[in-house]
Amino acid sequence: MDQAIHQGVDTGAVVELRQYTLNPGRRDELIELFERRFIEPQEAAGMRLMGQFRDRRDPNRFVWLRGFRDMASRAKSLQDFYGGPARKADREAANATIADSDNVLLLRPIDGSDATFTSRITSLMVATIYLLQAPVDDDFVRFFEQRVKPAMVATGAPPVASFRTEYAKNDFPRLPVRADNAFVWFASFANAGEYTRHIAKLWESKEWDVVQSELSARLASRPVHVELQPTALTMQRYTPPYQYTTERTGDLHDFDFIAGKWTLANRRLKARGVGSAEWDEFPSTSVGEVLMGGVVNVDENEFPTKGWSGVTVRHFEIEKRQWKIYWINNRDGKMQEPVVGGFQGDIGLFFGEDVDDGRPVKVVYKWTKAGPNAARWEQAFSYDGGKTWETNWTNELTRVP
Repeated sequence: MDQAIHQGVDTGAVVELRQYTLNPGRRDELIELFERRFIEPQEAAGMRLMGQFRDRRDPNRFVWLRGFRDMASRAKSLQDFYGGPARKADREAANATIADSDNVLLLRPIDGSDATFTSRITSLMVATIYLLQAPVDDDFVRFFEQRVKPAMVATGAPPVASFRTEYAKNDFPRLPVRADNAFVWFASFANAGEYTRHIAKLWESKEWDVVQSELSARLASRPVHVELQPTALTMQRYTPPYQYTTERTGDLHDFDFIAGKWTLANRRLKARGVGSAEWDEFPSTSVGEVLMGGVVNVDENEFPTKGWSGVTVRHFEIEKRQWKIYWINNRDGKMQEPVVGGFQGDIGLFFGEDVDDGRPVKVVYKWTKAGPNAARWEQAFSYDGGKTWETNWTNELTRVP
C-alpha cells in the first residue's frame, strides 16, 4: 500500500463511527483479517474507509469509521457488501472475534469534517463524544465553535473534525445504530504525552471551568473520551507522501531537545517491502548528549529484549545549514550512509539512500517534537524511487524525569 492520501469516494454526507467489543485477545486477529479481506470490497461497493484504530485504553476494543455519499447510497452499498461474496466467505472468522458490534453512531460531518479527519490522522487521535439532552442543532454547533473549541485550542487540542447525529431513518436495519443525540469531535496528538499535557493545561484553565459548566448543562451524561491509535495501514493510506529531497535545511539547535534519558516504545515491521502488516513491538532506552554548542549530538540506544545496541551521530554543517545523521549498530559496527535535512517547526525530515536486502531504497527519517518531554521518530523506505513509501519502524519517545 502506498503512502499517498487515499481518494476513495466523495462522502461528505454520512459517516458511521463503529466501536466493536472483541473477545479477549482477538483484536490483532480481527484487524489483520479486516484489512486484508474487507477494505477493498467495501470500497468497491461505494463506501469510503476512513481509518481503523485500536482503543489505547481497552485492549479488546476495535474502532473504525466509514463514509457514504448519502443515506440512499448507504443502503445500497451496505446491501452490496454484506450480501456479497467477500463478506460471506470470511463472516464466520470475523464474527468469532467479536463480542458486540452494535455500538454504532450514525453521524453527519460538519463543514467537510470527513475530509479533514483523514488528512489529519496522527499516532494518537482522541474522540470526544457528547450525548446531549436534546437533538444536536445549529445552536449547539455554534456553542461548540464559540465556547468549547477556543478552550481546546488554547490548551493544545485543536479539533480537527466534528460530527453530529444523522437523524434520518436507518434504512439498513440489519445493522443497528444508537438512537442518541451525539456530537463527536476529534483531536490529533503526536503521542500520549502530548495528550496528557493538554489535559493538565485544561484543568488548570479558569476559562475552562466556566465553559465546562455551560457544557454540562446541555449534556445527558458525562463526556466519553476514546483514545485511538491508528493501525499501520491507516497511517500509510492517509499520511501525505514524502517529497524526496536532499536540499532541506534546518537550524543549529534542532536537536538540542535530545539531551537526557528517554524511554522508547518501538513498532517495527516484521518484513519490509512485501506488503506485510505484522509488527513487532519492543522497548528501548536512549541517552543523548549535545556537544560543541549544538553542532554535534549523539545518543546511545539499548534494546534489551533484542540484544541490540546502537549509536546515532548527528552533525550540523553550518555553511549548508543542514544536518547529517549516521547510525552505527553493534552487530556489524558499520556506519550507515547518512540521511540529510532539518526541522521546519516541530517536524524534521531527513532523506538519504541505502540498500535493503539487496534492493536500493530511498530512506526518510521523520521527527515530530511534542514539547520538551516527548517526541516521535519514524522510518520509511521507498523501493520505487520515491513514488510510494512504506513506514517500517516507529518509536514514541518519553523523557525520563
